[in-house]
Amino acid sequence: MANLTTKYMGLELKNPIIVGANNMVTDIDKLMRMEKAGAAAVVFKSLFEEQIQLENLELSELKTEYEDRNAEMITLFPNTGSATGYPAEHLSKLRKAKESVNIPVLASLNATNDDVWVEYAKKIEETGVDGLELNFYTAPDRTESGYGEIEKRQIKTLREVKSTVKIPVSVKLSPYYTNTLKFIQELVNA
Repeated sequence: MANLTTKYMGLELKNPIIVGANNMVTDIDKLMRMEKAGAAAVVFKSLFEEQIQLENLELSELKTEYEDRNAEMITLFPNTGSATGYPAEHLSKLRKAKESVNIPVLASLNATNDDVWVEYAKKIEETGVDGLELNFYTAPDRTESGYGEIEKRQIKTLREVKSTVKIPVSVKLSPYYTNTLKFIQELVNA
């Protein structure tokens, strides 16, 4: 049989078959079946900043909904300033996935704010995953942004995340760059 071993993100893989992020990788039984079927690695479903922000907003609204009617609400449910729902659940599933299989598990993160990229890159690394994919898919949301500003921000993000975590980091790009090859070269040099 041919030797199919390869390297991805510096990780030695038994073959080049990597299961991309999808809903099935969050199911431990299906994840173990993927490994048994020959998958060499899996990319866990992305954690999106919108999920983190929504959780923070919902928690804040729950805590403040009745505080003007009952002062005890403030002492019973003090403002923690952080979410404990979906992001924590996602990180827990990520940890369980890593503990359940012997192949590399790669996490994926999509954010827009610099502090969220760095904060959640650290939290993701703490789950024990083998690598982190920065999902740079973004839709431009400001007409006042100049040419190349999104790319500069993404290069800055990559540098900050790489300097924060010790696990390998890769980048998932959208197809919407003016000069993809030049941008890839800049990411490699970051």
